[in-house]
Amino acid sequence: MSLKHRKSNIKDENNVNNESSDVKENNNVLDVIFAFDERLTRACSVCAQADSPLGYLRPLMKILEISCHGIPWLLGNLALLLSVHRTEHIEILVNLLTALILDLIIIAIVKLLFRRQRPVHNQMDMFATVSIDNYSFPSGHASRAAMLVCFFLFHVTDNAYHRILVILWSLVVSSSRVFLGRHHVLDVTCGFALGIIEYLLVYNIWIPQNKCVDLLDPYMQYFHL
Repeated sequence: MSLKHRKSNIKDENNVNNESSDVKENNNVLDVIFAFDERLTRACSVCAQADSPLGYLRPLMKILEISCHGIPWLLGNLALLLSVHRTEHIEILVNLLTALILDLIIIAIVKLLFRRQRPVHNQMDMFATVSIDNYSFPSGHASRAAMLVCFFLFHVTDNAYHRILVILWSLVVSSSRVFLGRHHVLDVTCGFALGIIEYLLVYNIWIPQNKCVDLLDPYMQYFHL
């Protein structure tokens, strides 16, 4: 083998070793992050079991869970669409429906991509679940809470008292996902951030009032209350 070929082989081996070291270092960083996330989640899951430190609060946590579940929000939105008459209300509800559906689609895709399992101390007694709900990352409740609080703050209410209540509700719902043992801390943090991004998407594709009325007009004469 020529000297040139030997140098080339040595260089290739060094590149492979460097790449392997980089991959190993990246894996080590991720392992540290996930290990810390597991420990923090375990410490915060104070309502995960009936005998947990705050296990008596589980019923309240589950009420919060239902308050941000996708099904009640979708059904409530559709019920209001069938009963409102003012065009500005129709605009809000159509865009809210768009946001809710977008949230469900995005969360389902991300959950399928990551397939992270729920915390080991979680009890699978969640309200109205489907197979995708076996996965933990990201938290759909946290994303929905973040998206809804942005939507309500910018499009629904300008009352300071109502704004405070909506903000508190979104934060309490998101926190409850960890307290109840449903999600890891990282799931909730990333879910909340994703919900804000979802609102920004809806804001940029906002359906104007006249278009909303045109979309619903063929159905209103048959289904409107």
